[in-house]
Amino acid sequence: MNALVAAPSVTEGNQVKVFLVKPPIRGCMVEIGRHVPIGLAYVSSALRAAGHETEIFDSLAYTEDNHVVPDAELTTIERAKLERHPRWRHIMHWGARTERIEAALAASEADVVGISCMFTPYYESAYELARMAKRVLPNAKVIVGGQHGTVAFPHVLEVPEVDAVMLGEAEVTTVALLDAFATGRPLTELLGVAFRCGEGLCECATPGTPHIRPRAPFVADLDSLAPPAADQLDFDRYGNAVTLITSRGCPFSCSFCTVHATVGKQFRARDPQRVVDEIEHYVNVHGVRRFLVEDDNFTFDIERVHAICQEIVRRKLDVRLSLPNGMTVVKLTEDLVESMVSAGFDDLFLGLETTDAARLRKMRKGFTSLDKVSAGVALFEKFGLTASAAIIVGLPDQSLDAIVQDAVNLVLAGVEFWTNPFYPIYGSPDYQTCLTRGIVDPLTDPALFDQFNFAFANGVLAADELYTAWVGTLAMALWPKYVLEGAERREQGPVSAAEAGARLVEHSMAQLDPESPEELPATVRAIRESADGLLALGHPLGCVCVMQHVADADKGAGADQFCRFAGDMIAAAIALYSGQPQVSAQVGAQTAGDAEGCSFMVRPTGDERIGRIQRRFVELLDENRREAELVTAEAVSH
Repeated sequence: MNALVAAPSVTEGNQVKVFLVKPPIRGCMVEIGRHVPIGLAYVSSALRAAGHETEIFDSLAYTEDNHVVPDAELTTIERAKLERHPRWRHIMHWGARTERIEAALAASEADVVGISCMFTPYYESAYELARMAKRVLPNAKVIVGGQHGTVAFPHVLEVPEVDAVMLGEAEVTTVALLDAFATGRPLTELLGVAFRCGEGLCECATPGTPHIRPRAPFVADLDSLAPPAADQLDFDRYGNAVTLITSRGCPFSCSFCTVHATVGKQFRARDPQRVVDEIEHYVNVHGVRRFLVEDDNFTFDIERVHAICQEIVRRKLDVRLSLPNGMTVVKLTEDLVESMVSAGFDDLFLGLETTDAARLRKMRKGFTSLDKVSAGVALFEKFGLTASAAIIVGLPDQSLDAIVQDAVNLVLAGVEFWTNPFYPIYGSPDYQTCLTRGIVDPLTDPALFDQFNFAFANGVLAADELYTAWVGTLAMALWPKYVLEGAERREQGPVSAAEAGARLVEHSMAQLDPESPEELPATVRAIRESADGLLALGHPLGCVCVMQHVADADKGAGADQFCRFAGDMIAAAIALYSGQPQVSAQVGAQTAGDAEGCSFMVRPTGDERIGRIQRRFVELLDENRREAELVTAEAVSH
């Protein structure tokens, strides 16, 4: 489709038609909880209150359009990603296809198209959407906002189809920008906007450098903002869940984070009564009972948290709440946990990042520790709720032993956890560290900062070593009891890979939840011995392709190696159990039409780069287990 609509000039009247859109994402792997586009919903309400007509289009909600990008459609930078990746050979497209977005743009007849781009590594989709908007609606103004626009506005302004970039919180500044568009006022009178000179948006006699206007003050009173435009959202597409913002800003200064750029350091909070009013509105009007509280530091003000929880209980609202951004251990008490659990909080994790105290101080997170997280997890367990931890793998100059030790410490502490690869977030202190260390350079294309790309070394380990180490931590995170069982079994004598595989089937299948199988990136339903190694048969409901919503030949584009990641985790797990290094090769793929599930050939490897890393996991696990047993024995003897 190549629609062309003659949109009216935005200077013809003061009322403006606005198409607010979140673009699809394309990357090596995509993690989307299908969260409601709450930022666009707030902006939409602000614009409607100012008399404008708005529409929200969330590309990410159209998971039926998810697909593996055919090789012929890969961009130059996507090919560069795949050339650098140690193992993966496919790019994933999450969200609406081009034809769906283009049709929606044409039907909108919008005067202004507002594009939200939250993640710098995925800027290509946002820029392509800007080009599409100008092609379909040639008279429309195109603006870009969100985290990427705020921290990388010079990069955005290189796109000629983008007329202006919003900096920081957009509710107030977007209203002022549209008023300027409608009346013809120069944008040089505004705050919180960046735009090119000499394109009719300023009064400069001679075109010069881009105009970067000072940031607008952060919204001091969040309760003054109009509630998000819930009537413009289809909650069925979000699993009948909604994103909730009860505060903005974070007083902490974690080195990997850029939240201060968009919402500032000062903690600004909504009134607890108003928060619960919004929850009750969603329950009564929209039938929504699941709430994703996307605050940057929800528990910073403990008394406010108590007030919100108590009001939920008082109103007898049967709801479930979670904190996708996690929570800290600061001020975490039994009273607070009891209050949160009684209100309906579940699915919680505590941000730990690493168990290394010295590195935590370097990351400006000295307020947390493994002991504090373990104590916090125990508090939640006391009230019947499971909480977990999250760590980062491959931090600048982080050694292999440090990476392995983090995973070992958490397994031995009995704390459930997940691990995420480090990537330099554009504009963060850690990004500057990577520049200084030469890990990246100012000319490095930011698309290569894709979290799952593994395009860079970390100053100590090469990219392929970082990938192998990360996969090892995930095997421990997915199957911690299995890994510990393997350590105990090795004390009794040699363990064959076949025995390790058989035991993995039992542990793996015990974890599969048919109601939410997409939460597991690898599930082994059977192991068959062959002359070439172990054939690991994956469960058709628990695999990477299921997580990515592409588990069929049409969406998978016939890709026969899409789930190498799952096979690598299975091989790592068998290696950790048996003590023998293993690698995998994908031999069956749902994305290529294998309806019974993906399958992988697991076999011993002589590749020392892989073997050295897998053996180190086994060695440190065994050493730390023995030390823990000695400490326990000495304590008992005294």
